[in-house]
Amino acid sequence: VFYLFFLLFLIFTALGVELFGKLECSEERSCTGLDKHAHFKGFGMALLTLFRIATDDNWKGIMKVTLSLFL
Repeated sequence: VFYLFFLLFLIFTALGVELFGKLECSEERSCTGLDKHAHFKGFGMALLTLFRIATDDNWKGIMKVTLSLFL
């Protein structure tokens, strides 16, 4: 079961890096939920960010900022 969850985390981490890795903050669009400890710019930090989301650590803030910058 652990290996299945780890495989899913790796897949969704790669997807997060591809989709959200190049998001840029501006004055019009602030990044209050994303910071130096929660972003998708690198594979390692994206994996930790995904873990934070899965453990309910500020997932609303991360989701809100990421979706507002993506859309």
